[in-house]
Amino acid sequence: MQNDQKSDTRQESRLSSYAGGLLILLALTLYLLTLDNGLQPGELEGGDLITHQYAQVQARPGNAPGYPLYTMGGWLWFHTLRSVLQLSGEPPPNPLPLLASYSTLWALLSLLLLYSIVCQLTRSPHRPAGHWPLAWLLTLFYAVTYFFWYYATTTEQYSSAIAHTLAIVWLYLRWRQTTGPQANRLLLLLALLCGLSLAHMLTVAFIVPPLALLLLWERPQLLRSVRLGIALCAAASLPLLSYFYVYLRGAAHPEWWGGSYPDAQSWFWSFVSTAQGREELARGFQPGCGPFDGGFPALIWGELSLPLLAVGLGGLALLGRRLASLFYGTLAIYLLFNWMYRCGNWYQVILPAYPLLLVGVAAAVQRWEGRAAPRWLRFAPLALLALAIVWRLAASWPAANSHNRPEDSALKRAAVLLDQPLPADAALFAQVNDALALDYLIEIWGIRPDLRVVSSPQAAAVLASGGSVLATTDAAAVLLAELPASLQPARTLFGPDWLALAAAPLPAGAPTEPLERSIEQAVTLAGYRIDPAPTGSPVTQAPPAVDVTLYWRLTAGWPPELGISLRPTAQGSQIPDPATGGKVQRDGATPLQGLVPLTPSALLADPYRVPFPAGADGLLLIVYRKTTDGFENLLELPLQVIPIYPTQEQSYANCRHRGQRPCGQLPGPQAG
Repeated sequence: MQNDQKSDTRQESRLSSYAGGLLILLALTLYLLTLDNGLQPGELEGGDLITHQYAQVQARPGNAPGYPLYTMGGWLWFHTLRSVLQLSGEPPPNPLPLLASYSTLWALLSLLLLYSIVCQLTRSPHRPAGHWPLAWLLTLFYAVTYFFWYYATTTEQYSSAIAHTLAIVWLYLRWRQTTGPQANRLLLLLALLCGLSLAHMLTVAFIVPPLALLLLWERPQLLRSVRLGIALCAAASLPLLSYFYVYLRGAAHPEWWGGSYPDAQSWFWSFVSTAQGREELARGFQPGCGPFDGGFPALIWGELSLPLLAVGLGGLALLGRRLASLFYGTLAIYLLFNWMYRCGNWYQVILPAYPLLLVGVAAAVQRWEGRAAPRWLRFAPLALLALAIVWRLAASWPAANSHNRPEDSALKRAAVLLDQPLPADAALFAQVNDALALDYLIEIWGIRPDLRVVSSPQAAAVLASGGSVLATTDAAAVLLAELPASLQPARTLFGPDWLALAAAPLPAGAPTEPLERSIEQAVTLAGYRIDPAPTGSPVTQAPPAVDVTLYWRLTAGWPPELGISLRPTAQGSQIPDPATGGKVQRDGATPLQGLVPLTPSALLADPYRVPFPAGADGLLLIVYRKTTDGFENLLELPLQVIPIYPTQEQSYANCRHRGQRPCGQLPGPQAG
């Protein structure tokens, strides 16, 4: 009989383990399918998401107070994954899924801990491995709640804070079941785990006061051991040593300080004291943060549903006075924090509040099953939980799915700007959105690491030292206006996107199709060349286009009444543009976009990027004159489209992605 009981226990334990493994596999599959792989324009401007990405790639401190242990783990995770993926020699992989998968790792650990906690708390003589079907359903429900799902698939630290909180609960449950030296070892480990909140997310420490009171309530004799008390304090303080990492990294990189400080010590103490966070403290809920207007804690019952919230809150009382005091005390501190913080950081505590409430649901369901009659009613809660999972999955998916979002367009233009044979070691100047995206692709993605983004004072310093600066054509006028009057660099259009500023102008090159076609007495079209337009590889795939460089020779300035239009054609016919109702075209009023002085008699290279839709097989160049009655075409010239040679395109790609110096020597719109 006893052997049969042991056999049943082992079988039940195996079923529980297999169910837990299946749960983690399902969650992993869901999160990988919805893993973040792009950025919205506003996300580059700041915030936790982008800050943690730079921190984990560059091993720099994250948001105050720095998250040193989390950041060091993220740095190791990211660079290990990227090194493995780059063994094939391909272009750098998209860093976003790699960074986001670090959050997924912590989310899976959170689910495993919640599953184990519910199993531990629902053990009985009839269920020696715990009520694992109930634990499985509750954990899966939590896995598909919106906030947990979203932060499991994006580059944020919140899933690690949930795992941290649940690990404290799990370890406490193990400790309460042991005595003697083993109990003291577990207590030291618990102290270390609680102390980790000082080097991680500080809100994790909200569970520590009720936990400390509970430990003394259960074993008051702990106060009599001075030696153990000193050891516990030392274990809790040990994680503070990781702040040496924050200081050393910050001292080595003053450009990361984000302010003016006389020395590294001043910056460090301001940083770790979270001055900004303390400034946000203000008692009282703001509009939108009250219990009945969509804020915290209304967000909880909006996700869990009112029945689950009510059952969870009531069910915590069924865990016994001691364990209930731990959970109720922690939830009370969470609520107080939101009141003091004006709901500014409600998500820091709403995420760990969910699993604590679901533990209460488990206790209530187990009590129901023990008393319900008739027998079929015992299974009603499990059926309702299964329906709740379907409801929550369908409701969360549209918002929590961070994969291939249409609005993730922040890097597209910058990818095209970099997907060109830019000179090696050049400094780049661009408008704010482009500058942020360019810096991200250079620093985080690893595309053209030899380049750097500069401000206008830094650009002036580069030019004064004899270096070269590339400014995007839409930001060039701003840079030229902000440069000191003493600086008069030579200007050259480097393709349609960039204005090159250097000590001497870049060579104009020569047309591949010479013409010497006179438009009127003062204007001659010397020829043209057509090159493949940058695609934005490996970040994106830009719409098909070609770069056309027209070569002009002027005996005077450009006549103001003349205009230029380049239009793709299909079998000789112009292609209609459904968006405008006109034709697909690229127009110019003045050669060189008005950014470069038009030197008479010199050969002027005038670049344009022309859309080249599917089905297009040619280009039409029109030079026209504005008249009082409309327009008069002076030239209608079909241009021969040169095929894109894969070998040349591949050489561009290899050079761009590896940042090799010969990039500046590759043939392009200006190099000829």
